[in-house]
Amino acid sequence: MAQQKDNRIFKVLLAVLLLALIGLGVWSYSTYQENEGIKVALKDEKAQIQKELENISTEYSIEIDKGNALNADLVDARDRITRLVDSVGKLETDVRVLSRMRAELSNIRKERDLLQDRINTLEIVNQNLSKVNDSTLSALNSEILKNQDKNSTIENMNANMARAAALVPTNFEPVGIIVRSSGKQIENDRARRVDDIKVCFTLPENPLASTGVTSFYLQVINPDNNVLGLNKKQVFDGQELTYSKIVQFNYKGKELDLCEVVDANEDNIIKGRYRVNLYNGPIRVSSNEITLR
Repeated sequence: MAQQKDNRIFKVLLAVLLLALIGLGVWSYSTYQENEGIKVALKDEKAQIQKELENISTEYSIEIDKGNALNADLVDARDRITRLVDSVGKLETDVRVLSRMRAELSNIRKERDLLQDRINTLEIVNQNLSKVNDSTLSALNSEILKNQDKNSTIENMNANMARAAALVPTNFEPVGIIVRSSGKQIENDRARRVDDIKVCFTLPENPLASTGVTSFYLQVINPDNNVLGLNKKQVFDGQELTYSKIVQFNYKGKELDLCEVVDANEDNIIKGRYRVNLYNGPIRVSSNEITLR
């Protein structure tokens, strides 16, 4: 009798244990599925954020290609996005990484809106300035026809307007080149073959810009943060600029295409990203970069 009672207790305990194991298995499977779903959702959101960052970077590249006056700020903003995407892309997707990307994306959106507002404002100012300049020049020409005695006053006014006009280069493009013994230059992006860095740009037609011989300062910085070329210093109003080459040209108010070769030491031509800047005195007027393989 006692043995039958023990058997019944054992069977009950076995059933309870079996039910517990089944329940544990169901819970484990459900938890695994839920975790897998979360991983997929995190991965999808990370891809969406990366795509939006790449789109913003493309927007900046379009504005940079236009030769925008804010080129330096746009290049810096694009570089930060590139570094963020590169660094985060190498990390495993988790809540911490995604949280960081959300925060960075929010900041980049705000920065993009501010830059776009500045670009829009500059476009409006330039349009209005162009209209004012056209009407002013027209009025001055009319005055010349009416009264030759006003020539001196008109010339002074035109000179003041010319000094106020900024000469901003466009199509600022650096490339690596191989220099043949014949002097022929061939573009190349392999560091071990490149001899020098050539930089070309266009000075647009601007009747209000100062004419005559003008000097810009070209600066080429290699991946080791060394300034190529002359590597000399110039001080402007207490600000020190290390430059690679002085670019001199005779500007006559018409469109002018310029190309300059920076004589680089071969030891300083290495693989990586090169930053190229153009300064009018202490003011950076253009910026771009190249990468040598």
